[in-house]
Amino acid sequence: MSADQNETSNISGQDSASPQITTRFGVIDTRLGPHGGLTLKLRFDFGTLPKISKLRNGTLTAIGPENQRPLELTVTGFPLFGGEQSTDRLYRTGRIDLNVISPVDELSHIRPGWKIIVDLK
Repeated sequence: MSADQNETSNISGQDSASPQITTRFGVIDTRLGPHGGLTLKLRFDFGTLPKISKLRNGTLTAIGPENQRPLELTVTGFPLFGGEQSTDRLYRTGRIDLNVISPVDELSHIRPGWKIIVDLK
C-alpha cells in the first residue's frame, strides 16, 4: 500500500482493521409528525441495508447539502400511511419512512437533499 493510499484509508480516524459499517439514505420528502417530530421519506443511497429492527429506536445523523451542522436524530417509530414498514419492503424498494425527533429541535431545517447516515454497530 502506498503512503497516499494509507492516508486516504485513515482519514475518518477509524482503525482500518475495524471498519465502521454505515448506510446512507437520501431525504425524498419531509412532513410534520402526528405527535411532534418529523416524518422522513428516505431512499437508499449506499452501504449495507439494515433490518428494520436495527432502525427501531436507533440514532441517525442528518447532514445538509451545504455543510450545515449535522443533526442527531432518534427514530421514534414508523408511520403506517402507505403500508406497514418491513425489512422485505426496504430490500425490494430501497425506501423507508421514519418518524424522528431531535434533542436540539432543529428538525425544520431538514429538507429533500439532506443525507441520513445510519451507523450499524
